[in-house]
This record gives sequence, C-alpha cells and structure tokens, in this order.
Amino acid sequence: MQKSYVLVTVYLLLLTVCASAQTLKLKYPPTGFVTERLAVSDFEIWKAIELTVFAEDKEGQSLHPTLRNLWQWVETSGHTVFIEIIKVRGISNCTAGLFTIERFDPLGEHHIAVIKLNLTNINLAYVGPETRKSNGFVPFKGLGKKERYAEVLGHELAHAVHILTSLERARLVEDLVQQTNQILLSRYGKKQRVHQTTPSDLSRRVAKRDELLRRLEKQAEQMEKVIWQELFAGKRLNSKLPALASKESDRRKNSLAFGQTRKPDQAGKK
Repeated sequence: MQKSYVLVTVYLLLLTVCASAQTLKLKYPPTGFVTERLAVSDFEIWKAIELTVFAEDKEGQSLHPTLRNLWQWVETSGHTVFIEIIKVRGISNCTAGLFTIERFDPLGEHHIAVIKLNLTNINLAYVGPETRKSNGFVPFKGLGKKERYAEVLGHELAHAVHILTSLERARLVEDLVQQTNQILLSRYGKKQRVHQTTPSDLSRRVAKRDELLRRLEKQAEQMEKVIWQELFAGKRLNSKLPALASKESDRRKNSLAFGQTRKPDQAGKK
C-alpha cells in the first residue's frame, strides 16, 4: 500500500514537472530563429535561403559575410525571432518583408519578434531605374529568386539587429510604432481614412512614428546595399566557376593527350 502511494506521488510530481516545463516553453520559446510556423514546403525554401546565406567560395571564404554576420548575431542573441513565409500579393504593411516585436521585454534580455517574407511580392517586384533607392542601388538588380529572398531577409535582419541591440531603440519601436498602429486600428478601423479624422495629439504621435520609421529604414537600406553587392558578386562568381572548371578540364585533357603522343625518348626533354 505504501509502495503504491509512493509511485502515485512520483507520477503526480512528474506530471507537474512536465506541465511546468510546457508552460515555460510556451512562455519562453527557444532563442534564435524559430521555424515552427512554417509549412513543410516553406521550410524547404527557408533552408535554400540558409544555404545562400552561408555560401562559400572554393577557398572556404564566405561569399556573403554581412548577411552571415547578421544571421549569426540573431542566432546567439538570446532573443527569439520567428520566421513566417507568406504568399499574398499587395499586403500594404508587408511589401516584401516585415520585422516586428511581438513581445517586448522591459529588461531587454529576451524579446520575441517575427520576420515575415512575402514571396509573392518579392517574385513580382519590378526592377528598374524607378526603384532606385536614395543611396543609389536598385534592389534585386541582377539577382535570381533565391538571392532576392536573401536580400529581403538581410534587410529585415538589419532591422532586427539594429533594434534589438538597443533597449532604448526597441522601446521606441514598441511605443511609437506598434502601439501607434494599434491605436489607429482600434480607433478608426481599416476602412476609414485616418488623416480625415485624426485629432491633433494622435497626429503628432503618427508624425513621430513616421520619422522614426524613416530613420530605421535608412539604416536598413544602407545595410541592404552592402548585402546586395555581396549577393551580386557571389552570383557572378558562381556563374564563372563552371566555365573555369570546364576550361581547366579541357586543359588537362589536352595536356594528357599531348603527353601520350610524344615519343618515349623525348619525355624528359624541354
């Protein structure tokens, strides 16, 4: 009887521990990139993007060091960044990608954020002089599909690192951007035009939000330009490698054939 009581007690304790662990897991998800929101097909796309991020040349040097460094910072930051892939055209608040904080940590130790990549808009994005940024580069120019995805990811990673490395900056994003957006949605809804009914206090808040967004976007675009340069250079290098390998193979074949046709007594002569 006593033995049965002990076993039941142990079993209940194990249940309690498991429940506590599950609650802790829900409250504090794993740090770094978390891909549990991805469908199987989207996870394969994510892995292809990862391969692009970590691509190397034949000497083992990173082709995209800026992108790789941003990725590795997120992975080791102690923060959680969920990855979502969507395929809907024309989402107003997510043209190609979006970074946002889902749960702000006042201590700055473990923020929970999300990066969304809109593959449809990325695939259909126009590339031309009209899309040239103020710093001179044209997004996606000369890039293939997977490099486009990596460029947008890099832009959002630039936001993530820039914001999450500063508690003050993260608090500004939480207070001025995300809370202002929530106020606008709850007060006016999606169908009304905000500028027609916005009171002066809210108008000032929106102006501060927009100014902060402009500063954040300028920094991310500067990083994106560097990332685009690395992606473009890496793509050109990869396109040359098969041709160089083919030329080297032909050279070796010709050398071998030449050696086989020489007379034995000439083998050691120059």
